[in-house]
Amino acid sequence: MSCEVIAEQRLYTLEWDDGLDAIVYTWDEFAAGETFRDGANDLLEVSRERDTSKLIVDTSGIRARGDDQVWPENEWVPKIIDAGIEHSATVHADSTVAKTDIESFIDDVDGLHTAMMTDSIREAREWTAEQ
Repeated sequence: MSCEVIAEQRLYTLEWDDGLDAIVYTWDEFAAGETFRDGANDLLEVSRERDTSKLIVDTSGIRARGDDQVWPENEWVPKIIDAGIEHSATVHADSTVAKTDIESFIDDVDGLHTAMMTDSIREAREWTAEQ
């Protein structure tokens, strides 16, 4: 596994995994509002720059949860799909609340692209490699 760090911020890290031909986006701390949107838009920009259809979003290190899913579902997801992302794996914290939040989000964007969720980064990488 060869990863190149593209951006490392206090709240998140953006990497390019050459072996998977995928962007790996790791949220290290909870973010909300404009801070969350700024981080998500940084990912969108990298997605536009890289020629890939694969994305792993790792939120397993975040223990807090947010209530705002309207902006990503209505505005951000269509843009990330337009940028070329066809397959995304989301790694959630090992908790029922985190799992429920991610399931709800994936259900809302179902049909727009192929998505999976797991509490294992290993499983997310294996699934992404098969895409």
